Amino acid sequence: MPAKVWVEGTLPSLPGVAIVGSRRSTSYGNRVAAQFAAAVVGCGWPVISGLARGIDGVAHRACLDAGGTGWAVLGSGLDTVYPKQHESLARELIATGGGLVSEYPPGTPPAPFRFPARNRIIAALAEVTVVIEAAVDGGALITARLALEMGKEVLAVPGDIDRPVSRGCNLLIRDGAHPVLGVDDLVELLSFALGPPPRQLSNRTSAQGVTIEAALAQSEASVGETLADLVRRQLSE
Repeated sequence: MPAKVWVEGTLPSLPGVAIVGSRRSTSYGNRVAAQFAAAVVGCGWPVISGLARGIDGVAHRACLDAGGTGWAVLGSGLDTVYPKQHESLARELIATGGGLVSEYPPGTPPAPFRFPARNRIIAALAEVTVVIEAAVDGGALITARLALEMGKEVLAVPGDIDRPVSRGCNLLIRDGAHPVLGVDDLVELLSFALGPPPRQLSNRTSAQGVTIEAALAQSEASVGETLADLVRRQLSE
């Protein structure tokens, strides 16, 4: 455990979902990260990541664009956001009800050894960690390993077996992580891990909101299919 943490904004009051991955993400990985972050927000869960380039930044951006709240765990002091091009992203996270977290006091500069260390805080804040793309020596795999050690759920997106940025995810799946094959899969797996989504999702065919419980009771489809359908409707409105 860190001896002390600094927080700007507020800490999450609901179970969070970490979306992490490679700084050298592909266009495919970025697209999946944006879709997954929007789906998590559509269900009402917070998004947690590390504000890094690549998958982290895409997930934070998509979370905010979907009207959600998110948290970033830094490998520096809260007054030294890294990378600098994500300073505005950090301000938006705070302004929309989320926040920044660091175990390093203000004035601490970023350093390579601090980023792997901060990953244990990402894993601790999130109840589920989703790895989109990861090299075998990447920080996302450290987050996943720490989450597993904490008894948390880890989901991984499979990728091409000859693509370096997919190898980490494929190894996670080989070693027991749940493969997640799309938004439907994600919502179903999260609902099993976290319980019914906390947000009331609107029914596009009615002016009245429909609760998750009511939707499940009325539907003949599976829990995962029903929840995924509600999320898709919410995101398309």
